[in-house]
Formats: sequence, structure tokens, C-alpha cells
Amino acid sequence: MPDTSGIDIPILWLSFEHQAETLIRTVFGPVSGATFHYRATRDVLALSFLIGEHPPDSSSGFGLKTLAPRLADAAQWVDWCSSQLARRLPELLPADRDLAGNAWRWLTGDWLLIDATSPCPSALTATGGCQVGVEQARNIVNAVLADGR
Repeated sequence: MPDTSGIDIPILWLSFEHQAETLIRTVFGPVSGATFHYRATRDVLALSFLIGEHPPDSSSGFGLKTLAPRLADAAQWVDWCSSQLARRLPELLPADRDLAGNAWRWLTGDWLLIDATSPCPSALTATGGCQVGVEQARNIVNAVLADGR
């Protein structure tokens, strides 16, 4: 068996991605993981779980209840995520930090801009990925909380 002691495995990030995927499928059923909407939603949820005050708890919904207000507006989510991610990233293992950073860059990348004239807190713009991801994540969280799933 090969020695894997030096391998940095992004367990935390993969766990939050898995939880996000589970929520998406709980609400929407089987969906293609290759779509723009799916990736944006998964990344918004995973980043939110990573930086949230409370991790998601499917049995009580407590983590989702505290997350719901953060998903009310894409611009506010970008501001919250930006400030909390800056605080949280140094605490993460390098592999988790890399994947979280990649998700953040993809969601906020200039190539996804919907409205470049719309100012956003922290000099960031709520891009197409953020807009779609936050909207879908809000719908998912609200549906799960309403159904008590």
C-alpha cells in the first residue's frame, strides 16, 4: 500500500460540497452536476457552510436557519463571504484553502459579470455565478426549512 501520509486531502471542503449536493438533490431531485446553475449553487452553499457561524444540520435545520438571512441578497452575500473568507482561509489546510479559493474566484470572476455598473460592497460585483448561486441556494434553503426535511 502506498504511503499517503504526505498527501493533503481537502476533507473539509469535500464534506461541505457533498452537503451542498445533497441539499440540491433533496429539493430538485436528480440534476446534472455539469450545469452552470448546479456549480454556482453548490459553490455558494459550500462556501456558506465553510464560513458560516454554524455548520448545516439536517436533523434540526439550525445551521440553515442561520444561513437563510445571508442568502437574501447576492451583493450582501458577496460582502459577507468576502470578509469571512479572508478570516477563515488561513485556518484551513492548504488543499481546502485552494478549493475554497477556486470556488470564490470562479463565482466572482470578471468573465461572469452580468452588470459591471452595479457597485457591490468590498469593491466586488455580484457576478452571474453569484447571482444564480445565491438565488438557487436561497430557494433550496427556504424549501428545506419549509418542508422540515
